[in-house]
Amino acid sequence: MTERPALGIKQFFLIRTAMAVGVITFIGVAWVVRGQGQPAAVPAASLRTLITVMYTSVGVAAAVVMALRLRIASATAPMQRSLSVVAWAVGEFAALFGGVLFFLTGEWRLVLPGALVFALALAAVPLPRD
Repeated sequence: MTERPALGIKQFFLIRTAMAVGVITFIGVAWVVRGQGQPAAVPAASLRTLITVMYTSVGVAAAVVMALRLRIASATAPMQRSLSVVAWAVGEFAALFGGVLFFLTGEWRLVLPGALVFALALAAVPLPRD
């Protein structure tokens, strides 16, 4: 069985770019939809629970990104590649969760924590080098 060639820096740059464009597009579409003046889609009682879950998830995502960053430093090259993509995906999850809450509520402050964790993931976990 032959081994697949390792992904190069261009492919990882493309992965990161696709993740960032996806997050920006989702939040942009949510902004356009919310700008049409629709009322909040979530009852107030559920909103408190969702916000608590979002902040908890964002905190856990930030901790996971930093733990993966520490793990990447001591991993082999193929494992570094895999862990880098996982760290970016965890950051993307946090941003998308904030985007979903923005879509449901129309409150921009709910987007920012997740977007910051995504930015942290992209900054803390650089493109893998061979």
